[in-house]
Amino acid sequence: MNYKLILQKLLFSADSPNLILSGTDKIDKSVILLEYLMKIDASASIKLEKYNINWSSNPTYKIFDMNHIKNSQIDNFFEIIKEIISSKNYYNDLNRILILKNFNNVNITIQNKFRVIFEKFRVTTLFILITSRVNSIINPIISRFLLVRIKDISHKEKRTISRVYLKNIPYDKKSIIYDKIYTLADKQDIIFYSQLNDGILMNHSTIHDKIYHEIKTTRKVDKKTLIRIKELSYMIEKYNLKDFHKELFLSFLNDLTLSFSVQCKICKMITDCESNYHNSFNTILSIENCIISFVHILNEKTENR
Repeated sequence: MNYKLILQKLLFSADSPNLILSGTDKIDKSVILLEYLMKIDASASIKLEKYNINWSSNPTYKIFDMNHIKNSQIDNFFEIIKEIISSKNYYNDLNRILILKNFNNVNITIQNKFRVIFEKFRVTTLFILITSRVNSIINPIISRFLLVRIKDISHKEKRTISRVYLKNIPYDKKSIIYDKIYTLADKQDIIFYSQLNDGILMNHSTIHDKIYHEIKTTRKVDKKTLIRIKELSYMIEKYNLKDFHKELFLSFLNDLTLSFSVQCKICKMITDCESNYHNSFNTILSIENCIISFVHILNEKTENR
């Protein structure tokens, strides 16, 4: 059965079972899930922090990334979880939703501790686990959850999505773009990539190449460029370019026009920017600051020649 129909029905039900969303790593299951959660509660999510543990929160749902929970934080982590799930959701008639990303990386001991929580607090909370490997989850948990597999869309469907934005491009050029979108799983990424590549623009550059090119060609930060930086930042956040920092670092690292000292400075700055992004209450502002910092470093490099 189509996972979209399942999610549409279950998430809007007051008695929905707990869910496990599975699929390959290249499919961002959390983004797909959020599309449906936004229909339930469109309130903006904010970044919260306690005991040096970070999570995203809005009145209806809370999202934790299990990859960021250290073993030394487990006791504090479960204290936070119990605070969240011990009360009902007073914002609407549906249960509070607790989402645990990358649950495939949770060890068996912690899973058994979760199993007790899943059973005890099911009355107040809908639990959703996101994983790329179902067989990493213990059977007592699987037996109490509904498994929803999110499959990648077919190559034909991807071409259909992309073709809308490539109407006036010869097939030989379209085929270059098609080869790229076959590696993408998210519909918005396919649309975005297709919009950027009209057969002429930057020789079929990737999304990250486009952003890098704009940063490299920005000579100063003035009122006009600030507007464009805001647009780029919103675009990065809107299309959930989760590899933004890593991909830009690789672009800078492979840029032979930059000196080793500049690359080292950029490496340090990207590390700081990514850390600030994950801990920021305003992620778009964090991205803006990152881009502005890039521009300043590149301008310094140009002026010092």
